Amino acid sequence: MVVVRNLSKWYGAHQVLHNVSMEVNRSEVLCIIGPSGSGKSTLLRCVNFLEDFAEGEVRVGGRLLGYREDLKGRRVPDSRENVARVRRGISMVFQQFNLWPHLSVLENVAQPLVVVQRKPRAEAEAKARQVLDRVGLAAKLDAYPNQLSGGQQQRVGIARALAIDPELILFDEPTSALDPELVGEVLQVIKRLADDGLTMVVVTHEMGFAAQVADRVIFIDHGAIVEQGPPQTLFRNPGSERLAQFLETWVERNQIFTDAPSVADGGKVL
Repeated sequence: MVVVRNLSKWYGAHQVLHNVSMEVNRSEVLCIIGPSGSGKSTLLRCVNFLEDFAEGEVRVGGRLLGYREDLKGRRVPDSRENVARVRRGISMVFQQFNLWPHLSVLENVAQPLVVVQRKPRAEAEAKARQVLDRVGLAAKLDAYPNQLSGGQQQRVGIARALAIDPELILFDEPTSALDPELVGEVLQVIKRLADDGLTMVVVTHEMGFAAQVADRVIFIDHGAIVEQGPPQTLFRNPGSERLAQFLETWVERNQIFTDAPSVADGGKVL
């Protein structure tokens, strides 16, 4: 689904990504973990070309995203039309909910389908009802964002991402803006999507969620991938001292899997 090769990114003189390579397979849930400021969110934004990058390439479904090769084999910026075409099947859920405050829940989900995809209003609203039911918000169609909890607002954001029937959903720390009591309801929804076989890349600080849901985990530090593999391997037997140190900032590693409640109980497995 996604192939990233030798990706490097600078902000001025500061290099934030160092020669990153990774792949995401269809129906795979990939969780990206690491300390704050390690480049996780920047990597995710590069995958969707919300950030450009100085070196390397991103391919989605086999197609280059953001750049193309000219007749001399040089990398040159691609057209906005081609960028939009390649990422048409990608949705992204952000830390902040980014809902329109003057629109109802139903309208927040339907409006992008009308404006961007040119769907008839009735068809867009029917799709919006379907995905809102899928995230447990069928009873909130007429509510406005200021009438919802943070967890409910984020679920509206997830419904909006689902409405385009994406091949890939990117989650950028979807619970970081939530009160601890609301984290579980959002993680539950994401877990159900994983059970349905959606391809997802999730940047998260929720180690327990990653342990339970991810097919594979990538640990990134200082803009480079330090280690990756199945969560059972990484969390129980880290192969690098840096990952071991990172996990020790939580609790004993085996508790990630055994001595704590499930995602359904709030996602706080640590």
